[in-house]
Amino acid sequence: MHNYRSFTLTDRLDRYWQLGYAGLLFAGLLFFVSCAFYKEMWFDEAYTVAMVRHDFFRICEITARDVHPPLYYMLAKLASLVWGQDIVVYRLVSVTGMLLFVLLGVSHIRRLCGDRAGLYFTFFAVFLPVMLEYSGEARMYSWAMFFTTGAGIYAYLAYRQNQWYHWVLFAALSLGSAYTHNYALLGAFFINLSLLIAVFTRNRYLLKRCLLTILAQIILYLPWLFVLISQIVAVTQEYWIVINYQHLLRDLLVFYFAENLPSLAIKLLSFGWLAVCGFGLYTAVKEKKHYTGIALNSLAIYLAVLGLALILSQVKPIFITRYLMPNSGFLFIALACGLAAVRRQGVAAVLCTVIFIASSANFYLHYDKIYSPQNNALRADVTYSLKPDDIFLYTDIHPAGIYMVAFPQHQHYMFFPGGQEESKPNPFQPELRFIYDLNALASYQGRIWLIEGANSQLLYGHLGKSEPVFKVIDFARVYDMPYLSHKGFVFVGSLLQKEPGPVPPLPAQE
Repeated sequence: MHNYRSFTLTDRLDRYWQLGYAGLLFAGLLFFVSCAFYKEMWFDEAYTVAMVRHDFFRICEITARDVHPPLYYMLAKLASLVWGQDIVVYRLVSVTGMLLFVLLGVSHIRRLCGDRAGLYFTFFAVFLPVMLEYSGEARMYSWAMFFTTGAGIYAYLAYRQNQWYHWVLFAALSLGSAYTHNYALLGAFFINLSLLIAVFTRNRYLLKRCLLTILAQIILYLPWLFVLISQIVAVTQEYWIVINYQHLLRDLLVFYFAENLPSLAIKLLSFGWLAVCGFGLYTAVKEKKHYTGIALNSLAIYLAVLGLALILSQVKPIFITRYLMPNSGFLFIALACGLAAVRRQGVAAVLCTVIFIASSANFYLHYDKIYSPQNNALRADVTYSLKPDDIFLYTDIHPAGIYMVAFPQHQHYMFFPGGQEESKPNPFQPELRFIYDLNALASYQGRIWLIEGANSQLLYGHLGKSEPVFKVIDFARVYDMPYLSHKGFVFVGSLLQKEPGPVPPLPAQE
């Protein structure tokens, strides 16, 4: 059994390691916190903002009818009770989760796998470009990574050292995973399964504690298990994901670098990172390094989640690349151990230097994008001309969520032509109302802000020609805002004046 040791101050080398870890922690704090204070948001973040306005019971009710567990929203809700309801507060909640994840490299991976592997893990957690993207968004991915990685670590410690608090922390972090993201739930499942197999085949004297811990998790997750089943049924009937299998392997391989960098640089960095670390992992196995078991088990959990997701996607697509995030800590452990085992550490130093340079460029591009004044163009135009009785009309849920959060004192209408009444609760109610016939606005007289996606302009041309019911006050303007366009959204905004009367029907769709 490898010693689980603490830092010492016995010689100069220990101090060098400490300085290295301190430098990485400072860099992580600087990177992540500095990219959390921009005010604009995209739809998923607007969903979080809208969700946190509700009480804890309503949060559980809404998430139960959606596809996500409620824990992240509850953490954000708790933060809002202390520091107020603000998108920056929720982003800092995500930053906190990411910093806790980074600290695992200093406090746990280092002790289990050695200083070098711990340092590389911490380096990956700070400087891989994808980490900057997900640390500063008001979503649950940083916390999902922390919970799953922590659960894996404490499962290993419980197996090796059999301390009661290891079993308790393993169960708590595993439950945290399950209640944060469904892909983190898959990670927790494979952690429990691998622990049970190891105990049953090698250390049966631990079987009682292991079974009791797993049983406790099942009992505490049972209330949500029935919700999960209903969510699975809903997903099999309808879900928005489409998998492009032609480009899937490429997307998987470049995911951790594919944010703001040029395509060629992304491919070269991804190949170099995986090749060097992969060869090092082969060397670690060959030379039977003490951390080989941890590295291989971690890699197996990561690949098991990915494999199961792709198998289930043959029935109904449920996988997109960002769902790699909850279990990415296991990949980082495996590759950090591999990089630590590379015989020529000069190669590892060159790789890390190149990644650092790329990460610095990514930081500059990301910072410039999220803090661009152009991100506020549509909101600023609306704010400048907005009157108290104005309403908003949308044909795309993405601007509907974003601008409902921005202007909650106004009524918002989301138009689904020919749809049916939606009974599913959503966090944007009651300000956002779903309508399926424009004559729901027949009696309305006043101004309408029509905001549509650039690729889904269903109403502007039609309503602008239906005089005298509608009059165009302000022509349709395209708002190509850097942060939202990075997420794939370009909006078109216009202002209409409506007189009372029935709305002319839409032309027949071809």
